[in-house]
Amino acid sequence: MTPPHVIEIETLDLSLQDIIEAAHNEPLVLTREGKPVYVVRSLLDDDLADDLIALHPDFIDSIKQARQQKLTGDTKTLAEIRAEYTKSER
Repeated sequence: MTPPHVIEIETLDLSLQDIIEAAHNEPLVLTREGKPVYVVRSLLDDDLADDLIALHPDFIDSIKQARQQKLTGDTKTLAEIRAEYTKSER
């Protein structure tokens, strides 16, 4: 799966924005010659959102960086991280 092409909804014509916004409540099915070809749906509470995040270049870079840190031993335990956050909250 390749990363998606992102379009800001605000750049669309207002009537198209309204149609797409309806997908917030229920899936919107687009047809060609009477046959369904695409579905527009909200990403809220959807596994597709997780897939899109996993494909985002920044996320992929963060995973690569974490793996490199692990290889070089430049990691912290969960207890160490919690201790740092506890100090910063004081």
